[in-house]
Amino acid sequence: MAKIKTGFARVCITPPLGTPVWGYYEERFTKGVLDDLYATAVAFDDGKNKAVIISAELLHLTTKHSNIVRKVISDFCNIPVEAVFIACTHTHTGPLVAIGAENESDYDRFLTNQLRDVSYYALGDLKDTEFSINVGEAKNLSFVRRYRMKDGSVQTNPGVGNPNIKEMLGKPTEKVNLVKLERDGGDDIFVVSFGTHPDTVGGELISADWPGFVRSTIEKALDGVKCLFLNGVQGDVNHINPNPTEGEKKGTFIDFDSVPRGYDHAKYMGRAIAGAVLQICDKTEPVNVGDIKFAGGDIKIASNQENDRLEEAERIYKLHNEGRDEEIPFTEMELTTVVAEATRIVRLKDGPEFYDFTLSAISMGDIAFTGFPGEPFVELGRRIEDASPFKMTFTCCLVNGGDSYFPTSAAFDEGGYEARSSYLKRGADDVLVNGALDLLNKVK
Repeated sequence: MAKIKTGFARVCITPPLGTPVWGYYEERFTKGVLDDLYATAVAFDDGKNKAVIISAELLHLTTKHSNIVRKVISDFCNIPVEAVFIACTHTHTGPLVAIGAENESDYDRFLTNQLRDVSYYALGDLKDTEFSINVGEAKNLSFVRRYRMKDGSVQTNPGVGNPNIKEMLGKPTEKVNLVKLERDGGDDIFVVSFGTHPDTVGGELISADWPGFVRSTIEKALDGVKCLFLNGVQGDVNHINPNPTEGEKKGTFIDFDSVPRGYDHAKYMGRAIAGAVLQICDKTEPVNVGDIKFAGGDIKIASNQENDRLEEAERIYKLHNEGRDEEIPFTEMELTTVVAEATRIVRLKDGPEFYDFTLSAISMGDIAFTGFPGEPFVELGRRIEDASPFKMTFTCCLVNGGDSYFPTSAAFDEGGYEARSSYLKRGADDVLVNGALDLLNKVK
């Protein structure tokens, strides 16, 4: 049986003042830093194969951006491209990235070099390692953000205490995965996963949001432990409790889109998830590890073109881009939904007819990490984990790309922001799940 060595490294990727901030379909620019952003890497070496898993505190990297960075890492570190697994945490208070584009900035080039270097440093820190696992639970932190309203419509984030909510459409996962890497002669490493949207802070000050607090809380609580955090499937879940108690409202304010946000709430979430890890980390179960295997699996999904609605979409798209949102008869999250839908229709008017996606997987014995180049709904992660041939399967969002939501087929019938903005047609969920399971069987 293979004896796997692991290595750890971390580098800072905080952008300079004035860097564009990604998200919300609104221009935002970095005006300060609440907490630094980092890229953390864990390297694996079985004596024959090497692989690197990177957690980058960014909203996402597109497939184009990821392909460029992975090739740079592959060439510099002399490992296959398929052995490079870049997962973005999806913080909404992180920089806009345009690696390899005509408008590539100094920051984009800096980021590429930092992701290359953190991989190299991790591969230079290899130590003999014992693997063990456990699963914890972090309750009342993640909520399905899609609701059926009393009038039969479906809304995403309809607001706290909205009396017109009838029911939540789904069930969040509250599972916290832990792989404990006990290293001979080096700090131990905790690889931790929990899935929900990191959109808790808001504004134009840089922050890693709650995933950063998961990482920092664990490392402050346990001497000699480093943490790599991976966000799970989170396309339809976030932090918004539709009926919070007065105590649960502490540390939040109602933002421009009627979403409760707050830096203190990000701390609360990060500490609660870290607490779930601290509850289980001393009772982990040793697992078998074998040869490191890695692979990419290609899938093809039809695009969500609606040229029969193009005229109205172009009108909304034009109004929004001219700063005339007051002429669009919607507000708050419904306005964001209408603008996102119009943007999708306009951008797809000339195709493509299909999208090609690459799924990613790395395995070692009883443990597998599988990644999706976008944001799958929680149900898709459940389907994959339930059918996976591995004892522990990490289903990670925004890995080696971040080009779309992956809603369930039912969501396309229901509506809501995710389905109306998705660039993919109904049926993408089955293609994604089947593709992921094929890939997991390939690396078993």
